[in-house]
Amino acid sequence: MPIRFPDWQTEPLPDTPPTTRRRIAALIGPGLVMVGANIGGGEWLFGPVVTAQYGGGVLWLATASILLQVAYNLSVMRYTLYCGETIFVGFFRTFPGPTFWTCFYLMFEIGAIWPYLSSNAAVPLAATILGRLPTSADGDLVRTLGYGIFLAAFIPLIFGGKIYNALEKVMITKLALILSFLSFVALFFASWDTWREIWLGFLKFGQLPEGEFNWATLAAFSAVAGAGGLTNSAFSNYARDKGWGMGGTVGAIPSMVGGRAIKLSHTGKAFSLDEGSLARWKRWLRIIHKDQLLLWAPGCILGMALPAMFSYEFIRGISHVDGNAAAAMTAEAIAARHGQIFWFLTLLCGFLVMAPTQVSQLDNIARRWTDILWIGSKRMQKMEGNQVKYVYYTILALYCVWGLIVLRLTPNPLVLAIATTVLWNFALGFTALHTLWVLLSLLPKPLRPGILQCAGLLACAAFYFWISSMAFAQQWPKVRLWLGS
Repeated sequence: MPIRFPDWQTEPLPDTPPTTRRRIAALIGPGLVMVGANIGGGEWLFGPVVTAQYGGGVLWLATASILLQVAYNLSVMRYTLYCGETIFVGFFRTFPGPTFWTCFYLMFEIGAIWPYLSSNAAVPLAATILGRLPTSADGDLVRTLGYGIFLAAFIPLIFGGKIYNALEKVMITKLALILSFLSFVALFFASWDTWREIWLGFLKFGQLPEGEFNWATLAAFSAVAGAGGLTNSAFSNYARDKGWGMGGTVGAIPSMVGGRAIKLSHTGKAFSLDEGSLARWKRWLRIIHKDQLLLWAPGCILGMALPAMFSYEFIRGISHVDGNAAAAMTAEAIAARHGQIFWFLTLLCGFLVMAPTQVSQLDNIARRWTDILWIGSKRMQKMEGNQVKYVYYTILALYCVWGLIVLRLTPNPLVLAIATTVLWNFALGFTALHTLWVLLSLLPKPLRPGILQCAGLLACAAFYFWISSMAFAQQWPKVRLWLGS
């Protein structure tokens, strides 16, 4: 990599699309895609673990997490609106330079490269085949199904023209199916007590479970409420690929099939400040605020509330959850009350919650490092704009090999999920601070965030550092004993 990335080119800032019925799809952006991606392992795995064990009183952690992530998401999209680059590229533009940040963020990537959603999505699928919840004796079946789900997650990323287009279709379909089923269960089967417990729980700030409780589980729950970890950086990627702000001038990552005419620039493109561009800039800011406050944040709250109501209604008071049972145990409980059909519907819902989210996780990892290599590597700067797909798919292929190895070696899906999400908290906390640094050092003064958004980024970092530190302190004696043995 060169010592510094190439300077931005200068082009006019495009105007926002007109808000007519024909163009309304242009205003449905990363918020909707990320809601679909974010209703995943956290809601379906940690719903039974957290809500059923501790009640709705801990859901304020989800509220805090989602609101703080709104400040983060708006910040990373602000950077993309200005220069068309992703925030990850912005990180690498800061001191001490690309070499240092490559090593640093590869360390944080450890928290994102574990394909735990495939192994957990295999559980409801195995339960459907077996006609019961899988046990440790069924490990080979669960692992084999995990391989299949993991490999199938690569297929949607091959088609669509823009890879973003395929993701958008997958996530909208997922949302329609799972929210319909969960809303039906909540409306017709959940008691008033459950509704009150869950929805009031989102507002009980500061309440913690009585007696002994597992901080690592609460930290993992906080990590997956909303996006989490390095996943939030994808908002800037999707804003670019959607063509918002200066993203409309740099292009997008094309898919292997149908993306021949789509190109991606080798550097960002910023705009000059004048009265007209500042007016257009404010209109773009209104769009990303609507995307976050009207789509993403409410969608994430709903996506957390409905599975929480499900688990609280049917399996409240459990004291222990086996890793292979967490994704499917609620199906057994609802079927006992309302008929065997709900066994299969709930298992299908659990599968649809987790399997498509594995698609977005594959994409997030591949595009983070594709953007860095595409701009930072001198060799790749000689490639044509539509050849960026070869970089993207090479990274996907390497991750495919890694994922299959990990799925073979990991014995317990839930353990893998908890370990992953605790690491996510540290990653999100640090990148919140790094995002603030990028905005205050690289953006022109009139375009920098205000005091409220800056405070939101600082609070985001403090929150995630705090809860992960509590989890680490509680678990350190066990880690030290394990290292000693």
